[in-house]
Amino acid sequence: MSVTDDIKARIDIVDLVSRYVPLKHAGRSYKACCPFHEERTPSFVVSPDRGTWHCFGACGEGGDIFSFVMKKENVDFRDALQILAQEAGVELQQEPEGEDNRERERLYEVNAQAAHFFRNLLHRSPLAQTARAYLKNRGVNASVAESFQLGFAPDSWDDLRDHLVSQGYEYAFQHKAGLLKYNEDRDSYYDAFRNRLMIPICDRQGRIVGFGGRVLDDSVPKYLNTAETPLFHKSSVIYGFDKAYRAIRDADAVVIVEGYMDVIAAQQFGFANVVACMGTAITEDQLRQLQRYTHNFILALDADSAGQQATIRGLNQARQALQRVTKPVFGPGGRMRLEERLAANLRIVALPEGRDPDDIVREDADLWAQLVQSAQPLVDYYISVVTAQTDLESAQGKAQTVAELTPLIAELGDDIERQHYTQLLSRLVQVDEQTIAHRVQSAGRSFSHRRPQPDERSNRQQAAGSPPPVEQTESGPRVGLPNSAVSNSSQPPKPGKRAAARPDVSVERYLLAMLLREPNLLIWLSQMTEKLEVPPLDVDDLEDIQHREIFAGLKRFLAGDELWDVEHFQETLNGDLHEALAELMLHGLELPESDTVSIREAVVKVLIRLRRERLWSIFSSINFLLQDAQESGDRQALLGYSVAINTNRRERHHLDRVLASINRAPYGVTRTEQGVRIA
Repeated sequence: MSVTDDIKARIDIVDLVSRYVPLKHAGRSYKACCPFHEERTPSFVVSPDRGTWHCFGACGEGGDIFSFVMKKENVDFRDALQILAQEAGVELQQEPEGEDNRERERLYEVNAQAAHFFRNLLHRSPLAQTARAYLKNRGVNASVAESFQLGFAPDSWDDLRDHLVSQGYEYAFQHKAGLLKYNEDRDSYYDAFRNRLMIPICDRQGRIVGFGGRVLDDSVPKYLNTAETPLFHKSSVIYGFDKAYRAIRDADAVVIVEGYMDVIAAQQFGFANVVACMGTAITEDQLRQLQRYTHNFILALDADSAGQQATIRGLNQARQALQRVTKPVFGPGGRMRLEERLAANLRIVALPEGRDPDDIVREDADLWAQLVQSAQPLVDYYISVVTAQTDLESAQGKAQTVAELTPLIAELGDDIERQHYTQLLSRLVQVDEQTIAHRVQSAGRSFSHRRPQPDERSNRQQAAGSPPPVEQTESGPRVGLPNSAVSNSSQPPKPGKRAAARPDVSVERYLLAMLLREPNLLIWLSQMTEKLEVPPLDVDDLEDIQHREIFAGLKRFLAGDELWDVEHFQETLNGDLHEALAELMLHGLELPESDTVSIREAVVKVLIRLRRERLWSIFSSINFLLQDAQESGDRQALLGYSVAINTNRRERHHLDRVLASINRAPYGVTRTEQGVRIA
């Protein structure tokens, strides 16, 4: 089993997609409005049996969990692979040895070497006695200190610098990693961290990207972080995420604290779903990373005034960054409108005055658990803070309070909750409840989705006054891939049992293997499909994400000026694709030798088989949507699905005729030394 297959077997596509868009059950599939373009009628379908998704609307895109994450998170295949591998608990091979990757690997290595240097000093050097005493006083035991790779930076300008030089890392490179600073006046480099407890900061994969240094005397700043580097970006790093993400997913909740020591204490006492933001304000990037694992956020920031303000900033940041869902709301007379709601549950831990999470966890772990369990809903906390800081006796204070609180109330997903807080706010500011309710409704409408207009095709159909005929559901089994890659049958594929409910990719594997064995086949195939009036082979014809990436790379390579060389081609691919490429090349070598005419004929047939399989699968999904639209009486949806079904049927009929013509030479197909030719 390949690494991508292993990941797909562990991650349910319905569960993954539903984190980004609310799904509704429709037959054997699930549907929703497409998350990649605006639409009113659901045209986005997730098929759990096949582990795929497809949009039948404007964008027309589709794929599997990898392509979904790539498109939704705007990342490449490597990043999507890392994201999903982390979630699935699958270990990946090291990154490839490209120029950029080699530098990144060296940056990871030099950080690891620095951490090892700091750690050795903490355990062995007499100079680190103050740091060891600090950890003992904070109750950090040896195993936890080792787990978090804590260390000590000596009060020296060059100890780390000279040590890393001896390991082969030049000054400029250490500076690029953020381990050294540069003095322009003296044209010299010196250690960035001195006389500090050193706390390595890891990315989600557990690789050290930077450091936090905690002062051990009265120096300032109290905490010093690595400067921005190619690896370390303060706004996107989440401290402790590498140790917490599995617990966050299992608990379906994340507790966000301020400091390194808060996270370390929580881990030591068994609270594994705790992370820290890099500073007092939570960033949009950090929140989006966390939302991949849970929609339940618990903020546990300091109880002082600055901490409250940080919490308020965090809440406002969360409201802007976190995913939202659109829900129907019925008003007077049964009229419906769409309103947006926050697709996350935000709660706040009310910390005792003068105590931070680190103190509470160490002194009374049961109290910490109780505080987290009884965390206040967002609106309750917000009301307590805003009303404490505002003069509710003045008209200006009342107006300010209503302006700040009504958007939060509007985002609540439950009608009873909204009514409860509307009544509470009305009593607090002593303003008529209907007035507050109106403000809440206005706030809800202010961030509602813009309702898209029907597409131009539907407008033309409506203007003509004659909707297209609705094709009746075609009787036919759910489609499986054919047993033979070059079967001549023009009938839909026979049903069959699927192992692990995943699509069989043997057909596309054969096609790619042939194209890699004879790359010029792709050029010939492009010319032939044009003559046959069939769209050329595209990545969407392939189901396997690795096959898609390799095929896209092959097209790019052949479009360049280099002569074909498989080793050079391999260098253009992401290293995570090398194993799949090798398997395809081996498969191509194992295929029986054949004459050029037979190979070309087989390749055309395989393309048609792939295209027909894809169309039958799409047809099956559209039928579910059509039936759902018929039951709900959605005329606009019926129009769109009817057009899609009829277009699908015409395309399949054309492919059937093309396949038949290839099988019957008298009908315009001639076998020549150059291959199959259309007369």
